[in-house]
Amino acid sequence: MSETYPGTTGTGGRAAVWTAVVILNSVDVTSQVVGEIRIDAEEDSARIADLTLRPPTSTGFTVAAWVGKSLTIDIADNATGTAASVQRLFAGVVDTPTLDLVRKTIGLRCTDNLQNVVEGMSAGAIDTAIPDGYHSPVIFDPAARGWSRAQDRLSTVPASLDLTTALALRLTPWEAASTADLTFTAAHLIDESLAVALSSRASFINQVDIDFGYRFPRVKAEGWPVSYSYVSEATIAAHASALNWWLQRSAVEAAIKSAGGTVESITYTPLPSTTIGSWTPGPSDYLLCMGFSAIVSFDYAQEIEETHTITVSAPASISAVGLLKDRLSGALVGEYPPLATAEHAMLLYANAISGIPPQDTASPASGYTTAADVTLTPDTDRAAADAAMETLIAVAKTKIWASHRHNTVSAAVAANPAIDLSQTIAISVPGLSAKGKCRSVTHRLSTDTGAAVSEFSIAICSVAGTGVTHAETPTTAPGGSSPASTALSGSASVDFNYLAAEDHVLTITFPGVEAVERDLAAIALSSAYSAPLVEDVLTITL
Repeated sequence: MSETYPGTTGTGGRAAVWTAVVILNSVDVTSQVVGEIRIDAEEDSARIADLTLRPPTSTGFTVAAWVGKSLTIDIADNATGTAASVQRLFAGVVDTPTLDLVRKTIGLRCTDNLQNVVEGMSAGAIDTAIPDGYHSPVIFDPAARGWSRAQDRLSTVPASLDLTTALALRLTPWEAASTADLTFTAAHLIDESLAVALSSRASFINQVDIDFGYRFPRVKAEGWPVSYSYVSEATIAAHASALNWWLQRSAVEAAIKSAGGTVESITYTPLPSTTIGSWTPGPSDYLLCMGFSAIVSFDYAQEIEETHTITVSAPASISAVGLLKDRLSGALVGEYPPLATAEHAMLLYANAISGIPPQDTASPASGYTTAADVTLTPDTDRAAADAAMETLIAVAKTKIWASHRHNTVSAAVAANPAIDLSQTIAISVPGLSAKGKCRSVTHRLSTDTGAAVSEFSIAICSVAGTGVTHAETPTTAPGGSSPASTALSGSASVDFNYLAAEDHVLTITFPGVEAVERDLAAIALSSAYSAPLVEDVLTITL
């Protein structure tokens, strides 16, 4: 790759003689070109060509003969009378013809069709073309296709998308290459073409505050220990003599179920197997007990609402120019059956009323409230929430970098087809040294005057100074809340009306669920990330 093109600068002592070669719908129309050929290329935009033709006298015109027809523009070294060093400047289709009935010319505006090319690509092909980009249906329109999807994905990567002159899709990082592809000196630049445009402070963004809400349920289980004894071997004879009632094991389980609990484990204190005073064992004593010890569980669910406050910033930029903020937001709700329905399913299954197991349950532990995450849909689960937050973080980082590369150094040289949007260009002249990625290029070829010029600009990312390191925090989602266990407070109570004259009812009462365990749990989480910036070379001496 050379800083000069022989057709516009000459070579081997020969004068520079260039020619344009214009092919329209496979027909060479170079001889019909009048005036200036202009080709504009800019980051993330279609390449545009404007030219004017004067067809032969009495040529008929129909729209169908022009619109959508292929067109290529080459430049060639014509010093020997034969086209050499042929280089393509443009390939595309005619978009809009313009008639000048006085001059009998046809102006052609042509495009490389970038948007339509991308519009026709599948989502998978777009993701492949922009491989390091992020995409979340929570943040972006899940129905977006083609160009819209590409723009969404591009908003998460520091790179630009365009077509080469061979009409191949190309993704070019904003970060300049360590070694410039082209280096122009004062000997190359057209007089007084060098210019510097610096961005205003207001155009900088060096901190993005992200608010992300994630709402989802968790299932919980309380494991209540409960023990009871109403008679012992020491008191059993008196109990029998008073004609008091005996506790039935089935009554224990019925009382627990009546209280809404589920028996996780239970052991009974059996009646003695030998006669004690006035009490004599009977054949149905295995149905009775002197007491019991059990673990009883209660299942329910709780709504969790995480509020993530995420800060993405460029500290060195903040130090240099002050705090300049932007804001992003997003939210996701986990899809799950209504909590009342889920709790009902857990209760029916735990008490063997239904044979359909609940979707999720927590494992009870004696003396604790335990919790467990639930099975959400793939579009709303934790992975989906993480992907959404990572997408927002990537968008924030890209916003910050984009706002810092609004500085521009521009210049003009003799037309050179090597100048393109994928190139890293350096300019080294007395008083100025700059290096950055090419942001735009315009090739202007005048068939009337013979002038051939390439005007270009390079983007310069600069704020804190060349060589300043802007370390990046990896784009990984912040941690969310986790299910936890908490100790139960209070205790279960047992009341058995066993006296002969009483109703012999066993009542087991458990403390109610604490509000903090069941009401909406609002959890605030904060995290911070550093955005990457790679500052380009820009030194100026006045």
